[in-house]
Formats: sequence, structure tokens, C-alpha cells
Amino acid sequence: LEAPTMAEIRLKLTESEYADTGRLGSISWLLDGINIEDLQYVVSSYILMLPKDVSAFQRAAVQVKRQKLAACISKFHEIVDAMTEGIEVHAGTEHMDDIRFCTTDVVEEVREAADIEDVLEEIDEEVPAEAMGIWMPSSVLRNEALALGLHTLQAEELELRKGQANDCLEKLWQALSHKAIIYRQHFRSADSIWTGTRSKQEALQYHIKIEKYQRARGLMQRLGADEDTLRMIYQDIQPHQLSVDKEVTEENRYGQGSDRLAWFWRVNNSHDLQEDVWMDEFYRVNWLKAKARWQRWEEELRLVQHEMGWTVSWFKYRMEEWDQGYQQATKPGHQAYAH
Repeated sequence: LEAPTMAEIRLKLTESEYADTGRLGSISWLLDGINIEDLQYVVSSYILMLPKDVSAFQRAAVQVKRQKLAACISKFHEIVDAMTEGIEVHAGTEHMDDIRFCTTDVVEEVREAADIEDVLEEIDEEVPAEAMGIWMPSSVLRNEALALGLHTLQAEELELRKGQANDCLEKLWQALSHKAIIYRQHFRSADSIWTGTRSKQEALQYHIKIEKYQRARGLMQRLGADEDTLRMIYQDIQPHQLSVDKEVTEENRYGQGSDRLAWFWRVNNSHDLQEDVWMDEFYRVNWLKAKARWQRWEEELRLVQHEMGWTVSWFKYRMEEWDQGYQQATKPGHQAYAH
């Protein structure tokens, strides 16, 4: 299943931007909003990685990051009036993390890394920049957008959210394929608490990719994406689909005969952004496993067909044998038994 990247969708929308909307700059503005959302994830992840004893330098670094992010958000909202043509809009929606992916490892990592609430209270009492709501066309309900004339902006954001979801899935593949390597080579063999903690932090980076995808999918649904697209292409990711994959590191393990790849492994971008040796190895091993499984099923089908023929032939042979005994029997009792 071919899935266009964000860059390809951006190019397509930019080429037809003026013809479709009668104005220029809306695509760049929407991309700025999406990039600011990504920056909020970056700042949040940086704070989560802080140690328990936060130094003055680290607190100053957090403050600088928040100030820069707040300036970007303020500048972005200044352009809202121009893009909405003076329509009064409410504040942006605040994204909530999916609690299904708040696993024990994540909770332990947060507790080991820092007491986030204390850090936020000591640094700044106002709403931090990484938690601020950003106004986007998706902040308005679909029926309200039609009445306000914002449906064109929503259609553009919907296409960009598809590209965002596709890019997130690609990064999720790489994160999951590397996750098993990190656990096998670093985390299990860690010779110190520091090494184990750092390896665990690296392995938990894929949670950020999941949150970005889940956010993009939720906004696509809010923007009016049809149910078939959400059900067949951009499906909901389940926690059990994110287990550590051991195809490359433990190729001889038991119980892999019935393994199935999750749906998102079958969605491919039309152009690979970079060569990844572990991804190539991952797909190679899974392709060979799928081929072996298909050949085993094909062999099983032939055996079942032959077994059916053998069963019918055996019953026919026994029928002829008993019929012969019936013909040779001289006593009525023997004939009745053979019949």
C-alpha cells in the first residue's frame, strides 16, 4: 500500500494552492503549526529525560526552550486572523496522551528521570509552552467550519495530517526495529544503572512516534476523514502490536510459526528517505518466514488432499473385502455379519 510522504503532499498542495483557495501561504502556515506541535513534543521529552536532581543549568535550558517555543506559538497565532479573515476563533485544542500506551516502563522511566510536577512548579507557575493549545482548522467542529467558511483550510489540513501520519508510521517502523536491538545489546547487558537507564530511555523513544500518529489520526477523524480510510489505512494502533520484535536478534526462538506483522508494517512510503540496514534485515527475515509459512501450508494442503484420498480408498478396500467374505460365507449368520 503506497503512502505519500508529508513532503510529497506539501508539494502537491502548494502547486494548486492559489487555484483551489484563491490565496497563498495557507499551506506554509499549516505546516508551521504542525512543526510547532512537534517542537512541543521535543520540549516535553527533554523535560522527561531530566534527572531527579535538576541542576541550575538544566533549569535555565528548559526556560530558554520554553521561551523560544512560546514566541513561535505567539507568532503563529498572529497569522490566524489573516488566514481566517477576521473570524473570531476560540483557543486551540489541547492534546491528551493515550493512557493505553502509558505502560509500566514509561511510568518507571518518568519516576526515575524526574519529578515533572515539581520541575514545572519551580520553573514557571504559568501554563508551560509545551502544554499550550495551538489553534488549527481542526480546532473547529466540521459543521461549524462549513458555516464559517473554513472548510477549505480543513481540507488542506486533512491532507497534511495524512502525510504526518505516514511519516510517523515510517519512523515508528525504525524505532520498533531498533528497539529489539537496544534491549538485546545494551539494556540486558548493561553493567551499570546509568547504562541501563540510558538504554531504556532510547528504547522508549518510540512512544513519542505513537503519540504523534494517534494525534494525527484523531485530528483526521475530526476533520471529516471517511470511515473506510480510517478503518482500512489509518487504523488505530493497539498496545499489543508494539511488543519488542525479536525476528533479527532471536531468529531461532520458539513460537514464531504463527507470528503476524501488525498492519502498519504493510504501509510503505513511495520513496525511502534513507537506507536502514536493520530495516532491510527485518523485512528480509519476515519475508523468508512468510515464504516458509506459505510453503508449509501448501505442503499441508497436498497432504490433506492425499489423506482424504487414502481414507476413501481404505473404506472402498474394506467394503470389497467384506463383500468378498459375504459371497464366500455359507451360513446365514456369517452372511449377516459380513453384510
